[in-house]
Amino acid sequence: MRTLFFVVLATVVVHACGCAAAEVGEPGAPVTVTAMVEPDTATVGDRLTLTIRVEGPEGVHVGFPDVARLIAPLEVIGSTTVPSETREGRAVEERAYVLSAFTTGRARVPAMPFSFVDARGDSGSVLSDSLAVVVRSVLPQGDEKPEPKDIKPPVELPRRIWPFLVAAAAVVAALLAYRRLLSWWRGRRRRPEEKVEEPPVPRHAAHIVAFERLAAIEREDWIGRGEIHSFYVAVTGVLRLYIRDRFGVDAIDMTTSELGPAMREARMEERDIGWTVEYLAHADLAKFAKHVPTPERAREDFRGAWDFVERTRFRGDDAGAWADDGSTPPADGGAASGGGAASGEAASGGGAASGEAGAGEAPRC
Repeated sequence: MRTLFFVVLATVVVHACGCAAAEVGEPGAPVTVTAMVEPDTATVGDRLTLTIRVEGPEGVHVGFPDVARLIAPLEVIGSTTVPSETREGRAVEERAYVLSAFTTGRARVPAMPFSFVDARGDSGSVLSDSLAVVVRSVLPQGDEKPEPKDIKPPVELPRRIWPFLVAAAAVVAALLAYRRLLSWWRGRRRRPEEKVEEPPVPRHAAHIVAFERLAAIEREDWIGRGEIHSFYVAVTGVLRLYIRDRFGVDAIDMTTSELGPAMREARMEERDIGWTVEYLAHADLAKFAKHVPTPERAREDFRGAWDFVERTRFRGDDAGAWADDGSTPPADGGAASGGGAASGEAASGGGAASGEAGAGEAPRC
């Protein structure tokens, strides 16, 4: 009877072993799971690493459990998976979990079930090892509920004055340097205005001055010498000065095209405006465009300039030279004569073109 009992017991054990081997997935060694946590002792908030390594025959598929749910109160804050590899006919898969603990005491990583399916389609499961971690408080031992410490008293600053004096001196020096630099820069930018030397304001009537200068041009005999360009430069200069002094039009600084509207604003006669613009335009060709008029045309232009001054000059009892006592001339450009020259003559008390051409005489150019 006792022998029969041992025979039956041996049969059951052999059958049970055969069944367990089938569940792991024969042929080959069974699936193994290795778990390890590092470090096994930590303080609140420290990070731990849980490494799970699964090894089994080729072709076996292993399912990982929900680690974050099983290891509470430990918390999973990250994980990494090492790519699977095969070593000596066995597949190896490894995962690492980053854990953190916020509760003091002994924390437990329980045995976790891993299911698998082998190449033949047979399924089974295997458990990992159970692990323990000790989590300690950051507070001193035995002082689990410490009282808040009192605030520290104010820190007394050193009573040294010289750093403040140095800083103040540096600020003052910087301001002075900035001011000097700004003055220098403004001085560089402020260029002295170029003074255009203009002929002095005449102390004689405008037409008297014009006749004198035209007579001087005639004496130079630029036409006879063939210096046509110089002739037109001189004549147009006399005309522009005369228009400025007689009518108050700044003809010296204007172009020919600008002069016409300005003469209209001065209420000059349209005939005189048209003649002046046409005359100056013709003279500009001789001055700037290398146009050389004939001597006959130049003499014609000289007589035309003389006639223009005669036609537009101030006429009245005060048409002679101005006095040298600084008295104010008439508003329209005329001047008082020393003894009251006749209206049709050029009174030359110091004067007009001596004997060559009177104010109303035709030029002999």
